[in-house]
This record gives sequence, C-alpha cells and structure tokens, in this order.
Amino acid sequence: FELITRRSKAPADSGHLISAGIYREIMTVIDVDKIQKPMHETHASGLNLSYEWRVKQLKSLRRLIVENKDLLCEAVKSDLGRHYGETRAGELKPVENEIKFALKNLKRWMKTEAVPSSATMFPGFSYVHRKPLAAPGVLIIGPFNYPCYLTLKPLIGAFAGGNPAVIKPSELSAESGKTFLNLFSKYFEPGAAQVVLGSIPESNALLEKSWGKVFFTGSPRVGKIVASACASTLTPVILELGGKSPVVVDENIRAKHLQNVADRIIFAKTYNAGQTCVAPDTLFVHDSHVKDLCVCLVNAIETQFGKDPKQGELGRIISIASTKRLQQMILEAEGDDSSSVVYGSSTECDIDTRYICPTLILNPKPGAKVLKEEIFGPILPIVTFSSRSEAYESVNSLGSHPLQFTVFTSEDGVFQEYTTKCPSSAAFRNDCLVQLSNHNLPFGGLGGSGIGHYSGKYSFDAFTHPFPSTYRPIGKLWDLDNLRCHPYGDWKTKFLERYIVGLPDIPVMHVNRLVYVTAIIAALFATLSTVDEPRFLVAQFFRWIADHVHE
Repeated sequence: FELITRRSKAPADSGHLISAGIYREIMTVIDVDKIQKPMHETHASGLNLSYEWRVKQLKSLRRLIVENKDLLCEAVKSDLGRHYGETRAGELKPVENEIKFALKNLKRWMKTEAVPSSATMFPGFSYVHRKPLAAPGVLIIGPFNYPCYLTLKPLIGAFAGGNPAVIKPSELSAESGKTFLNLFSKYFEPGAAQVVLGSIPESNALLEKSWGKVFFTGSPRVGKIVASACASTLTPVILELGGKSPVVVDENIRAKHLQNVADRIIFAKTYNAGQTCVAPDTLFVHDSHVKDLCVCLVNAIETQFGKDPKQGELGRIISIASTKRLQQMILEAEGDDSSSVVYGSSTECDIDTRYICPTLILNPKPGAKVLKEEIFGPILPIVTFSSRSEAYESVNSLGSHPLQFTVFTSEDGVFQEYTTKCPSSAAFRNDCLVQLSNHNLPFGGLGGSGIGHYSGKYSFDAFTHPFPSTYRPIGKLWDLDNLRCHPYGDWKTKFLERYIVGLPDIPVMHVNRLVYVTAIIAALFATLSTVDEPRFLVAQFFRWIADHVHE
C-alpha cells in the first residue's frame, strides 16, 4: 500500500500569478504504475481466482467496518454533520448485510453453469464460467454523500468477482477519505485493495490508465468526463448518476393516509439532508390533496426534527458552495409572486454552519432552478395537477429516465399506468428510499441517470466476465462423415439448413442421455455388421465413449 506524490514549489521569479495551493495541486502526480503493480501480481499469481481469496477479502472488509464503527461515524459526522444513527443504519449496517449476503451465496455464484448446446454441436457440452475482469482490477470513484455505503458496496462486488481494487474517495468528504486511507493499509494487502486520495489531478491520472472496470458514482456532468476518459483506454464503465426523482401523490389516495404519505416523503427527502441521488426531488400532488398534504408535510418536519430543525438531527450540506447554491433556490422562490414558500425560508439557513432549513415551495414558476436542477438538499418543490394526463406531462418534463420514480396510489393498475407513461430506471409504489436496502433488486440508471447495475448478485455479475467454453469429442462419427464441410451442392445445403442447423437447441439435462442413446445405436450397428466379434466391438465402443465424452 503506497501513495506516491511529488510536489514542487512555484518559482519566485516565474511571473505567473498562481497561488501556492493551486500550484501544488497542479504539480501533484501519483505513480499509477506503482499502484497497479501489486494488483497485476495478484492476477499473475492466480490467487484471486480462488474462493478462499475472495472470502478473505470480504471478511477483512467486514472486520474493518465492525471494529471501526465509531471511527467511521465520526468521520462522516465531520464531513456531513450527520447523526450517527443515520450512518449506522443507512451506511454501515447495509454494507455488513451485503457482505453477509455475498458470503452466503458466493459458492453458488461462482459455480460453472452448464447451458444448452445447439444441435449443430451435437454431441457438445457448453459452459459459462464467471471469471475476474481484466488486470489490474477495478477502480472505484466514490461520491461524497454516502462515503461508506456507495464506496464499499461496489467493493463487495469487486471482491466477490475476484478483482483487486483501488478506491478513490471524494475529496469533498475529506475526513472519510483519510479514515479509509488509514484503515485499508491495516486490513488489506496492496494486491487486494488500496486507497488513493486527491482531487481532479489524481482522478485524471488514474483514468489515463486501463482498468478491468471503472465504477463511478456522481453527477451526470462528471460522469460524461469519466466515460470519455474510459473510452480512450477501452475500459468498461459503470456510471451511477443522479437526476430528478419525481414523486406523485395520485387522487385515489385516501385522506386518512395522507399523514403516513407525508411522513415517508419527508423521511426520504431529509435523509442525509436531502443529499441522496434517489431522494424525492419534485413532488406532484393532485389538486384535491394539496392543501391537506401540505399541512401533513409541515407536521412531519416538526415531528421528525422539532420546531427548530437546526437544533434537531438534520445533517449538514457538504460544502459552503453547495449551501449557497441551495439558499439561492429558496431566494428565487421567495422573490416570485406566483409561488409560495409553505415552510422554511432563506433567512433560516446558515451558510457558515452549512445548514439549509427544510423548505417546501408550492408551485414554483416554470423554469425555476428547483425544477431544472437536481436539488440535492432538503428543499421540496410541490407542483399541483388536475388530471393524470397532466401529471404524466409534468413528470416527463423533468427529463428522461429518472433514477427513481415513486407513485402513491391505492390501485396497482394506476401505478402500472404511471410507469408506462413515464419511463424511468426504477419505479416504486407507496414508499421512497427504503427499497434500496433490498439486495435482491438491481440498482442502476437508464439513459441520463446512468449505465449499468449492481447490488447483491447483480454486483457479482457486474464485476465478472462471463467466460464461455465448449467441448466436443473428436471422431468422424460425431461429424456425420464431414457433412458440414465443402463441397456443399444443392442437396447438402438443403439438408443442412432443414435438418441440422434448423434443429432446436439440446437442453442440458438431455445431452448426456442423447450421447448414450447414440452410443447404443452405434453398438447395435456394429453387432449386426460384425457377427464374429460383437461383444469385443461393443466393449471397445463404450470404452471410447468413456475416454472422449464428458460426464
């Protein structure tokens, strides 16, 4: 484990107006070849092909989390001001559960899969093996908003697939990154996992090299840069991006359920201070419910965080710059006569402590920042609609394929209609956010919200190469006297097309059976043609079968 950096001071007489801090950042260089060397050695040794190597890394990761929960919670609190309960329940425990799930199922996932063979291969045996990705391994570029969960969860898939990995935490969550740097050197060998700290120069240096796969979580803007860099080295990439995740409260929701609906929406919107890629970004409410639901939403905020949310357990925004951006969204709404701020205000925000007050904005003007940009904070715009067709149009106006789409409705048919009319990467009925804890579901974007999926078995698939292999016994008997070879002619062409190539696939469960039937028929022909020594020929034939055909 090693991070190599070289720093230089700006010459005093250079004549360039570059601050020392910026100059040092420009001159920072990491030795990526030295970082990748132990990873290449792991691949060359073949250790990562084994079940034991993968289990060892997964158990080491589990120990890292279990033995350092308080340390990790403190680091996240320093970065995001988040209550330790959110970090334990929303980051660390889900990672533990994912590791447990992987350990329980890894042997089954690694098992070679026998698949049907085409009739032209008869007798043929076809298999799919799940092998690690190309050397040196996987590069995981983590986000700031969930520095543990969204960085370590893909690492589980990388380890399960037999891949060494390099983690590049976000420079914005600096304390979490430093904690990873210290812990990974204690729990992992360099050929298994390493941590590289830094910002844009370090990320660029890493992306200049080829990897088995790059896994990036972040904004669509940076995702395009990562994808472009990966294209230049022909490195496959998974992009977990964001966007605007809409929530619809349909007219058929009963009034008695509105408080429960509001509690779930506010929980998801304010979790991690709204800095969640699938947090409710825009709320669409039917006219018949908007007044009562707004009351319920205010009640939900005060119940969960008190009359003064600043004194409650609400987390903080990652940076001063992001805090100012969010405050400007509220200021824009306050200066617009066509919209109204139902709860919160710009004056209640505190830039110095990175606090943004939970804010509800009713019917912001078209083109407002809260409707155009991904909010990534505890601000919830509420847009009313009078018909479902209007709701479809409003949801689709946010952009194509949101990462998550939630519909609160009492009828499954209505839910299916919304998901048909409003394309998205994933859709959920009657709740937000909590479904991400289900590792039996894939998580990933579509279109502008991302490329690729992971979670549970889908992580294993994402970080392995499906390696096909086939076997056919050698002998003219199996080639039907070279029927497939030239010269063809009209008769052979028609026969091959109709009776050989056109035959259905041979199921796995019947391949061995068909081989044995063929062997028996061949043995009977041998018996009829050579009456003198039929037993000898039959014995020889079955001995040949045993030597050349896989069980």
